[in-house]
Amino acid sequence: MRLKKNFSAVVFIATYTLMMSIHSQAQSLPPFQATGITYKGIDLPDYISELGETNSTLQIRKLGLGSASAYAQQAGMPYLSPTITYARGSMYTQAPYTGYTNPASNTLGAMVTVEGWGKRSAREAQAIADANRLNAEMVAETKTIETEAIFTYIDALRTKLLWQSYQQAIINLDRFQASVAKQRQAEFRAAQKTLSNDLQYFSYGLINYVGKQSSALPLPLGSLNLPPRNFSISELVEGAHEKRADIASNKAAIESANANLEVVKASKNIDFNPGLYYTETPPYGSSGTNYGSQKSFSFLVSIPLANNLFHDSDVVGAVNNQAQQEINLQAIKTKAIVEINQTYLQYQTAKDRLATANKAYQQAKTQGIQNIDSSLKLREAESELFDSRTVHAKTLILLLRLSGNFEVPSLN
Repeated sequence: MRLKKNFSAVVFIATYTLMMSIHSQAQSLPPFQATGITYKGIDLPDYISELGETNSTLQIRKLGLGSASAYAQQAGMPYLSPTITYARGSMYTQAPYTGYTNPASNTLGAMVTVEGWGKRSAREAQAIADANRLNAEMVAETKTIETEAIFTYIDALRTKLLWQSYQQAIINLDRFQASVAKQRQAEFRAAQKTLSNDLQYFSYGLINYVGKQSSALPLPLGSLNLPPRNFSISELVEGAHEKRADIASNKAAIESANANLEVVKASKNIDFNPGLYYTETPPYGSSGTNYGSQKSFSFLVSIPLANNLFHDSDVVGAVNNQAQQEINLQAIKTKAIVEINQTYLQYQTAKDRLATANKAYQQAKTQGIQNIDSSLKLREAESELFDSRTVHAKTLILLLRLSGNFEVPSLN
């Protein structure tokens, strides 16, 4: 029993040491240096946070959502459309007979619109549904932009790590005086120049996502050492159907289409326009007869008959739009299943490649730098390690996001 416990402790210590050595390897690389370019280090969570606050596309979305929310707050108010009229007259250009006096009456009237039943509540429900749809679309676009930015960040980080790997190899080759060592150092410096240009390219891409430029380019931080994970496809699919942003956006579109259909149906309900008029005729005389002032009230109701009362094409269009959104939802759910299964297969391959690269790197590191060949093998193994970490990180993040998990990972 004691032997078993000691064996378990040894296994734990060995595993821990292996993982720490793999993780600390990237930390021991020489610092990245650039000539004529100023960089400022930023880790991935801070970068994504800044993106959410300053990205121009998302800012435009937020303004549109603010407008929709403001409209939704007032959409339930009645459309009274009050109309006030004043009439003076009648005024004749020619008296009907000698001695006729024009009474020149004054009429003051007011009319309002009484909306048909159900219009007001349907309009309010549609405004709220539209605001919810815009919010869901903004969230979906945010996650899409985040994913693209994360992949650009990973590409930049991989480029920087490779530059550092070449720098370490150049330092290691300084131990040897053979001409081949000098030749390989020159080749590595040429590769570093290309990598410096690539890093600058990706850093500008990172600036494009945050929507503002500063005096320093963003420099990604980390080692790309994300631990491998095991997944259940059924759980991934279930999570996707519950939490994926595009599915949530489509559900909101269905609710908006339903609300629009109710508005179209309610638009068939007839409005009423009641009005009240007050007429005052001043005293006047005609043919020797004097008439006193006259005051009267009139009430009228008008019923506008809109063209949409006589056709149903708008209802058919609204019903079809609703059906289209429901069909689209099923298509997105099917797409989610396919994407998760395909990405899961890619992730299994990425895990295997990462395990192989870790093993090869540890073997090369264990052999040490005894000669030029061992130094070159270590650099090649290190380069493959960073490449496999890049593929593994991208595939893992994509698989998580396809299943509705949008947590921003730490690449340290």
